[in-house]
Amino acid sequence: MERIKTGIKNLDYILGGGVPAYSLNIVSGSPGSGKTIFVQHIIFNNARDGLRSLYLTTISESQLKMIRHLQEFSFFSHELLGDKIIYGDMGAVLRKEGASRGLDYLVELIKKYLPNIVVIDSLKVIRDLFPDEKAFRAFVFELAALFSVWEITAFLVGEYEEEELTRLSEFAIADGIFHLYGQEEKRFQKRYMRILKMRGTSFQQGEHLFQISPLGIEVYPRLRPGGEELQYEVKRGRKKFGVQGLDEMLCGGLLEGTITLISGATGAGKTIFALKFLLEGVQRGERGVFLSFEESALQLQHTARYLGWSIDGYLADGQLEIKFISPIELDVDKHAFEILDMIREKKVERFVIDSISSFESSVSDVQKYRDYLWAIGQQLRREHVTTIFTVLNEDLFSPLVVSKAQLSLIADNIIILRYVEHNSSVKKVIGILKARGSDHDKSLREYEITAEGISILGRLDKMDMLK
Repeated sequence: MERIKTGIKNLDYILGGGVPAYSLNIVSGSPGSGKTIFVQHIIFNNARDGLRSLYLTTISESQLKMIRHLQEFSFFSHELLGDKIIYGDMGAVLRKEGASRGLDYLVELIKKYLPNIVVIDSLKVIRDLFPDEKAFRAFVFELAALFSVWEITAFLVGEYEEEELTRLSEFAIADGIFHLYGQEEKRFQKRYMRILKMRGTSFQQGEHLFQISPLGIEVYPRLRPGGEELQYEVKRGRKKFGVQGLDEMLCGGLLEGTITLISGATGAGKTIFALKFLLEGVQRGERGVFLSFEESALQLQHTARYLGWSIDGYLADGQLEIKFISPIELDVDKHAFEILDMIREKKVERFVIDSISSFESSVSDVQKYRDYLWAIGQQLRREHVTTIFTVLNEDLFSPLVVSKAQLSLIADNIIILRYVEHNSSVKKVIGILKARGSDHDKSLREYEITAEGISILGRLDKMDMLK
């Protein structure tokens, strides 16, 4: 099938390659949802590829005002105006001379400019000019037939509410429907896009985040692997921590491509264990990324130096990367996509998020938080990235509990770090609760973190120490 690429970041991926050529598409949404920028971005991108677009307004807004607003975006180019992008006013003709003359005017413009793409902004305004639904329906069918005869790809823009999409006649004749809308969250105003219909081709359904930036529209596909994506090769290689006692407890290390939760109270050493895992990897020539929501890169570098670990050289040559993101500014929809994009681009083999408890604090919907972690985990497994998520257990002397958010289902392996009290002193204990597809040591062992690094000590031999 011949397609017209939108050129919008990630949108062609969602559409399976682009919008089908010669299709009639409706772009709907409330005022301010980004409809006009959306279609302008598409026609400017296609103009650079040699396609001509005819953009017809139906309101009294001047073309100069529209162009002045578009100049803020990097996709805009003055050189394309008048040749590859032609602006016209269809509304004045419709209001003064009626619907039939409006179609004649459109035919005249098509014959004159021979456009590949036609945009009418807004179709909803045209609807309001007709005396009844029957007359407007006849106009829409003639419009669709006109585009089909001239082999034109059309975008009809309109301010429609979601409940109108299932009952108004124009949506019945549309080949594609893009619905743009916004949601208010505690810290962010978010914009979303849903492709409700795309005749003759498959596409990714559901709610996709998008942003309007100086680049124009940027779309971030939602993460929800389909059934075929849950089938992936399971590798039997091991990824060591480089901590002798711990690797022995894990019967050689973590299975390659698995997800591991390291759960523990504050100060128990979750970050240090995770950082040591990455350093062991880079020493073996494997790329690693440490994504921190709690400590800056400088703080983590200082910690590594204190423990006697060489880290600066690996950071300098890009073998290891530490990224800090404030959980207050985190947008989970965008972030989940960017994680995977970065991992594929850098060919990362070991990956850490420290901690997903801070990740959780940025999401108002706990179920959405779990869904995203599950989806990220599935994609990381497909990429064979061995991953550690650290998670905070707020009870310092708790029983063997992973987390209150019931996250154990997303993990292949679970390592518990906890405190015990004995003879008026506090000691640290490590245990392996779970190691899917592998045997592991069932005992609890004491450990220490000193300037010499991590040391796994003997087994915990007194039951009363767990009280």
